[in-house]
Formats: sequence, C-alpha cells, structure tokens
Amino acid sequence: MVSSAQMGFNLQALLEQLSQDELSKFKFLITTASLAHELQKIPHKEVDKADGKQLAEILTSHCDSYWVEMASIQVFEKMHRMDLSQRAKDELREAALKSLNKRKPLSLGITRKEQPPLDVEEMLEHFKAEALAFTETKEGNVTCLGKEVFKGEKPDKDNRYRYILKTKFREMWKSWPGDSKEVQVMAERYKMLIPFSNPRVLPGPFSYTVVLYGPAGLGKTTLAQKLMLDWAEDNLIHKFKYAFYLSCRELGRLGPCSFAELISKDWPELQDDIPHILAQAQKILFVIDGFDELGAAPGALIQDMCRDWEKKKPVPVLLGSLLNRYMLPKAALLVTTRPRALRDLRFLVEEPIYIRVEGFLEEDRRAYFLRHFGDEDQATRAFELMRSNAALFQLGSAPAVCWIVCTTLKLQMEKGEDTAPTCLTRTGLFLRFLCSRFPQGAQLRGALWMLSFLAAQGLWAQMSVLHREDLERLRVQESDLRLFLDGDILRQDTVSKGCYSFIHLSFQQFLTALFYALEKEEEEDRDGHAWDIGDIQKLLSGEERLRNPDLIQAGYYSFGLANEKRAKELEATFGCRISPDIKQELLQCDISCKGGHSTVTDLKELLGCLYESQEEELVKEVMAQFKEISLHLNAVDVVPSSFCLKHCQNLQKMSLQVIQANLPENVTASESDAEVERSQDDQHVLPFWMDLCSIFGSNKDLMGLAINNSFLSASLVRILCEGIASDTCHLQRVVFKNISPADAHRNLCLALRGHKTVTYLTLQGNDQNDMLPALCEVLRHPECNLRYLGLVSCSTTTQQWADLSLALEVNQSLTCVNLSDNELLDEGAKLLYTTLRHPKCLLQRLSLENCHLTEANCKDLAAVLVVSRELTHLCLAKNPIGDTGVELLCEGLRYPECKLQTLVLWNCNITSNGCCNLAKLLQEKSSLSCLDLGLNYIGVSGMKLLCEALRKPLCNLRCLWLWGCSIPLFSCEDLCSALSCNQSLVTLDLGQNPLGSSGVKMLFETLTHPNGTLRTLRLKIDDFNDELNKLLEEIEEKNPQLIIDTEKHDPWKKRPSSHDFVI
Repeated sequence: MVSSAQMGFNLQALLEQLSQDELSKFKFLITTASLAHELQKIPHKEVDKADGKQLAEILTSHCDSYWVEMASIQVFEKMHRMDLSQRAKDELREAALKSLNKRKPLSLGITRKEQPPLDVEEMLEHFKAEALAFTETKEGNVTCLGKEVFKGEKPDKDNRYRYILKTKFREMWKSWPGDSKEVQVMAERYKMLIPFSNPRVLPGPFSYTVVLYGPAGLGKTTLAQKLMLDWAEDNLIHKFKYAFYLSCRELGRLGPCSFAELISKDWPELQDDIPHILAQAQKILFVIDGFDELGAAPGALIQDMCRDWEKKKPVPVLLGSLLNRYMLPKAALLVTTRPRALRDLRFLVEEPIYIRVEGFLEEDRRAYFLRHFGDEDQATRAFELMRSNAALFQLGSAPAVCWIVCTTLKLQMEKGEDTAPTCLTRTGLFLRFLCSRFPQGAQLRGALWMLSFLAAQGLWAQMSVLHREDLERLRVQESDLRLFLDGDILRQDTVSKGCYSFIHLSFQQFLTALFYALEKEEEEDRDGHAWDIGDIQKLLSGEERLRNPDLIQAGYYSFGLANEKRAKELEATFGCRISPDIKQELLQCDISCKGGHSTVTDLKELLGCLYESQEEELVKEVMAQFKEISLHLNAVDVVPSSFCLKHCQNLQKMSLQVIQANLPENVTASESDAEVERSQDDQHVLPFWMDLCSIFGSNKDLMGLAINNSFLSASLVRILCEGIASDTCHLQRVVFKNISPADAHRNLCLALRGHKTVTYLTLQGNDQNDMLPALCEVLRHPECNLRYLGLVSCSTTTQQWADLSLALEVNQSLTCVNLSDNELLDEGAKLLYTTLRHPKCLLQRLSLENCHLTEANCKDLAAVLVVSRELTHLCLAKNPIGDTGVELLCEGLRYPECKLQTLVLWNCNITSNGCCNLAKLLQEKSSLSCLDLGLNYIGVSGMKLLCEALRKPLCNLRCLWLWGCSIPLFSCEDLCSALSCNQSLVTLDLGQNPLGSSGVKMLFETLTHPNGTLRTLRLKIDDFNDELNKLLEEIEEKNPQLIIDTEKHDPWKKRPSSHDFVI
C-alpha cells in the first residue's frame, strides 16, 4: 500500500474541506462505491472515530491507491461536492503528466503511449467495468481482496468448513426424484431477487433481512440450501466471509445452549475462533430455514432477548434475538417460512425484504414434463391432463407434485391404460400413485395403516417431519419405513439424517384422510397414541380447521376416498378396505350441514369436497338443502361448482362473481399476449362453464340470477347468453352489475329479448355505451313482461336517452324504473319528463337518486306530478334541490289530481325552510302518505313545524323517516305531543339523532299510554340505563304491536324507504 503523500491527489486536504456531517456521509458512501470489498481490510471502529486526516491515512494504508482515488471521486460526486471532485481530477492529471515526463510507472496501474497520458473520465468507466468483472468471476479463479486464490492450495480451517458444506448441500440436488434441472432454474430465478445473491449488486456490507415465504414444497428450503452451496463453492465469498445454516427443524428439538455452541455444532474445529468470527458480523450470512417448524410457543421469541452469545438460553430466545437484531445487528439474515408463521415473524424482524416463492411457473412445468417423458406428444398429453384440473395444476407449482403426476401418467401410458380419469381429482391421482409404487395384492395393510397414522399425527401437530425420537416413542423402526423410502413416498432429510419427511404436504394430507377412512377391523392404536387425533368428525370440524388450516385439504381427500371405485383399487393393492360408514359420517360433519357453510369460503370448500368424491348420490343429498347460493368463481372453482350445481335441484336463487384470471407468470405481457393466455385458459374452463350454465334451462325452480363484478371472456358470455335465452329457462329476477368485456351487457340484454318470465332486470356499469340500444329492443318487444327496470350508473348519450324515453312510452308492462347514479343532464331530464306526462305511460315508481338534479329541474317535475295518472312513488335522494326545489314540488303535490304517495328527499340540502312548505302541505288534504327527509339538517325549528302538521286531523302521513336530521333533546316535547294525538302515523324513524337519555325517556313515557297507530319506531340510545329498560318492558306489555329498533346492531343499514322502490 502507499502513503497519502504517494497518491495522485492530496486526499487529506480534500477531506479536511468537509464538515462533520459531510465527513460522516463520506464514510457511509465509500462503503457503497465500486469494488467496496477493499474495505474488508479496514478496521471499522477506527473509521467511525477518524477525522479527515486520520481517515485519509487509514484508507491509503489499507487499500490500493487506485481504488482510493477512484472511489473518492465517485463519493464526492454523489455528495454533490463537484468542487472537490474536479480538484482531485485536476491533481491526478498533473501527477500523471509529471510521471510521464520522468518515465516513471503511473501509480494508477495503467500504461500509456506518448499521447496525453490520462483521461480521468475514461478511468472512472474502467474502474466501474472492473467492478462488474469482479462480480462475474468464473468458478475456480476468484479475485478476493486484491489477490488470486486458486484451487489446490493447502486448505485451512475455513476451506475445510466450506468443503464439508459443499459435500453436504450437493447431496440435496441428488435427493430429488427425477431430473433437478428445472429446480435449479427456479432457484437461480429467485436468487436474482435476493440482494446479496444477485451478482449485479455490488458487494456489501449487507445488513439485510430477507424473508422467503410461500406454501410447502415450492422451493424455499431448496433456495436456502442453494445459497449455502454457492457460498461453499466460493461464489459468495466476496460478499460473506462466513455463512451458517440453521435448520429450525433440528434446532426446535435442542435444549438450552449458547449462540456460539448453536452455530459451531457443525463446525467444532473452529469453536475457538468464534469470538473472532462474530466480531465481523457484517461479513456473516445466517440462513434460518423453516422458521414455521421451530415450534416455539406464542410469544416465546419476544419474551426474552439476549445479546451475550456465550450465555446459555433456549433456542427460540437465541433466534429471536438474532432476528430482532438484538444480537449481531450487522449480520445478513435469510429466513424461510410458510405463510402461517409470518405474523409471529413480523413482530421480530426490522424492515425485511419479503419475497414470495411461487415454485414452478407454467413454463417450468412444461419443461419438466418434456424432460421426464422424453417424448413430446406424451409430455404434452400428460401436461394437458394436469392442466384440465385447475386445482391440481395449481398444486403442480410444487416440483414434487409434478414428479408424482409425471411418474404416475408415464407408467399408465407404458401399460396402455386410460389416463383421462387419473387427473380428474387430486385424490384419484394420489391413490393411483400410491398403488403404483407397490405390486397388486401386496397385503401391506399394517404398513399402510402405520404410515397414515404417522401422517395424521404430524398433520395435527402441524409438522411435516418425522423425527427419530418420535418414531422410537411409537416403536417404529427405520426398517418399517424402508418400503416407503424406496417408493419415494418418504424422503430422508439430507441435512438432518434423523428426520424423514413426506414427499409433499399434500400427500401427507391425503394419507391423513386415508387414516380416517380405513375400516378399523381391530384396535390399531399403539399404546393409545391415537387418542388425540380423534375421528373424522373432529378432522372436519370448523373449529379445528380454523385452528389448523392444514386440515382443510385433508377434508377434501376424505370425501375423495368415499368413492367406491377408489375403495376397490385400494383393497386390490393393499388388502385394506374403506369403512362402509364413511359417507354417512361425512354427511354428519360440520362442512356438510347447512350451518357449516355460512360464508363464501365455507361453500367453496364444500363444493370442492363434493367434487373430489365424484359420487353423484352423495352430492345430490348434500345439495338438496340449498335454495340460495352465492359463488365467487375462478378457474379452480368453476369445475367443482358446475359438477355440484347440476345436482342442486331445489335451487331458486344464484349469485355469481367470476374473478379475472391473473397472469402472475408474465406480468409485463401485452394485451394481445394476455388475450391469448385467457383464450387458452378458456379451452379448459368452457366445458365446465357450459355445464354450469345448463342449469338455467334444466332447473325449473331457478328464478333469480345475479352476476356481479365479473370478468368473462367472449366465449363465456356467449355460453351464458345461450343458457339464459333457452326456451326452458324460467328466470324471473335478473341482475347484471359491472361485467366485462365491454359488450357483455349488450349481449346479455339481447338474450333477454322476448323472454316471457323475466319481470325484474337490473343493469349496472359505467362503460356499457352499446347497452341501451339493446335494452330498447327488449322493452319494445311485444312479449316483454318486465315490471321493474334498474338502469344504474350507465354512461349514455342524449340520443340514447331519447331512444329509451320512446321505448318507455311503448312498453306496457313496466311499473317501476330505477335510474340512480346517472347524469341525466338537462336534455335527458326533459326527455324523461315528456315520457312521464305521456297518457300511455304506466310508470308507478321512479327513482332518480343521485342524478345531478337541481332546483331548476323541480318545476318540470312538479308539472309531471300534476299530469301523471300512475306515478305514486318518487325518489330524489342525493340531489341538491334545496328548499327552493321543495317549494316547487309542493306546488305540484297540492293539486288534487296528484297521485304521489311516497316522496324520498334523503340528503337533498333541505333545512327548516323546506320543512315549512312540507308542513303546510301535510296539513292539507294530500295524497302524500310517506316522506323521507333523512340526512337533512332540519333541526329544532324544522321538527317543530313537522310536529304541528302531525297534530292536524287532515294529516295523512303514515311513514316519516328523519334519520340523521340533527334533532336534539329539545324537540322531544313536540314529538311527544304529536304522537299523543296523531291517528295516522305507523312508522317513525329518528335514528342517529342526538335525543339523549332524557329525550328517549320522554318518548318512552308517552308510548306507555298507547292511543295512536304507531307500529315501528327507530331511535338512537347512547346510554341504555335501567330506567329506560324498565320503560321499554312496560311498552312491550301495554303496546305489544309496537316494534322499537334501538340501532344496537346495524345503525348504518340501508334506509328503509328504499324498499318502496323494489318490486
């Protein structure tokens, strides 16, 4: 190394120009400069304390001068100290010229011809290129700390440790059944997402916490072990000097120990060097694999923290301290876990980088099948069979499941067997795989029972691993497992030799279901060890599945094993029988009973279970209880839903939401690429969608259909339209809301043209420009029988409003129209008013809620009220018509020809002035019997005016809704007076008004002396005391017909007046 004086510029002088804050920033940025591995030579404590002069001496004495010069210029530029950067460059050029003149070698390590010797900008680019070349150095010749380290040198302790790990983790690749090339490709893809394993990211220090999470079997452990192998093969040596692999699968069974003992158990030779190693925490990578398998009690990881790595503590405390960075805060951490443990992990780690591991992408699966089969036709046929079952295809993101599928189908193809039924269900596939690993008539009943028992025990404990100690406790020898190890059903852990795991969690779940399904010919319990895993009722209970989500899939396989053909296959191979009572037991479980599927998720699970069974009689018996059903469908759910709904003969009402298929494997795909992908998906979904839509024609009791927020392809819409247009379709009530693609509503409308049974139709969506012409065709059709039309939130043109108005004039069936959330504009509103005044218009109920109407529109509306012979209900909610608008409406309402009975003015900017006009109207003889003034600030004076009207004998008001009208305690006396003498009011809504306890008490006391007609009262009670409770009991006794809603459960529920606009 060189002294500061021998450098190309005076670094000390430049650093002394920096303020204290700038100097601190320089120290930080120098660690991020190109080829910052040079700083591994620097004592960091000295750097932290150093001033400008001392820092210059430290850098030049420990690092190559060329690196110090280039890195310093880089940092000055990042700090925007261009003056110091330029000064350094100028001094470099001057020093280079002097060196050239003296014919001396340049300190910069490059030689020049006689032309001007130095272009500093070119040197900076050269410097960056060297950094990139460093990260791409080939195996076998690794540039490290400025020296060459070649294979073949005498190994020291570090190298021996790397050799041990290299041997250990290379075995992992060999343990994969089948070719592991695609697994390696997957691992390389995810490695690029991890900062310290991405070769394009410059060397550390890396005080990162990276969390790899995802379901079981998708490659988290594989990736973690691959990183350890990379380090052992010197591919990460320039980033980490030390790496430790901590398997929670093993650590969870250790007793108290020190952290030093924990990390040296696989490295006892270097135990004496642990203090030296841990002092360099910034150069250490800890891989914590299988955090979810630690088995720590809730809160155990944060109850105690330990900073002393020599102190003995329980393993969860040591790991919690490491994850929380209480111990070795500068170390890099890589954690793998299943999603169920993420909540506990989030309490520990600070600012982690979360990476979701999704296993094989579709392209990986295709490549894997091709490699396994060798024959492209066979591989394609097998792949399409797996793809036809969306649930199985999803499961195929796990490499082990792909291997099971390939192995099973290839064997069947070689035997010339029909492969189509194999992938129909996951249960069928796993059973075929299990039976294919053993000869028929093997009579392995006891061995299979033992294996299924071990699977169930592990699943209840949420463990996928069989530990040697547990096997010994159950008196199970390794020789007992040899059959299943040889059959690749169990795998011996290559890292933890005393551990065995099932090939995949899903297969463990299948074996668990088998344990419960097998007929118990004799007591097969080893010393009573099966007592805690109960029976099939416990396995499928809602409470247990909520506590342990792994049990859910075991429930699917339990139904799958109720299939009689599968029972025969199992008996032929193993000599054991499925219990004849299995179907009856399944029918008695929570999931099969009506109370067990109160949510969409529960229902989805039930349909999936029934589909797995492929037993039509069982499906019919369970589905007979359904009269209404609500489904959220994706590509996975369409298959079981279509299978079950065909057997749901009592179904009367169905609601569907079809969720758009995502493209997680190609998020940057163009629209055309996405369309091709959707089209390919459709080919697998179409037959099942066709089955689902066939029930519109086959089920004569199905009268209601609602499809909301759905994304359909053109072919799915076409099939749906064919089902609805069927002559045998008896639908009466149809709702279509926000359905894609853009022409979906238009095509669905045309499918309803001439439909005699449909009387109720709601269309909602703001991008359906071509829908109204099709709707007009429906309305003009002579056989149209619509009584209710909801046209909500639809963007339309003035011409389209004109066409609709003409269609409404022609139509002779409609009595109720809901045009809520449409911007009518002046032209649209005028066209509608013209229609309403037409003598042939038969509309009785009209909702113009939130149609951007103002007081200016009320004059025309008042004229409509005078002329219309049929209009009895009008909703103007959420239109800012104000007091002036109310005054204009009242002029029309006063005419004796007016037939209006219900007027909704919810949230219309009405004050006490508007109440004055309404009160005058109510005191006269008027047809108005229901009035909704909710969410208007009418206050004390407005309430007083309304109460005066209620006391008048001519007041005909039956329903008065005043929800959220800022009516205070002071109005209660007027209210009590009005209620005492009014003989018409049946419903009064005072919800969400600050009446106070004393106000409510006043009302209750009045109601204990019933002499009116009130039957429903809603009000808000903030403090429900004993006195009010006693009064309420007295009211119930003296006036049992009165229902009082105190808004305990749902104070913000839909306003009651809206029901008057639904037929």
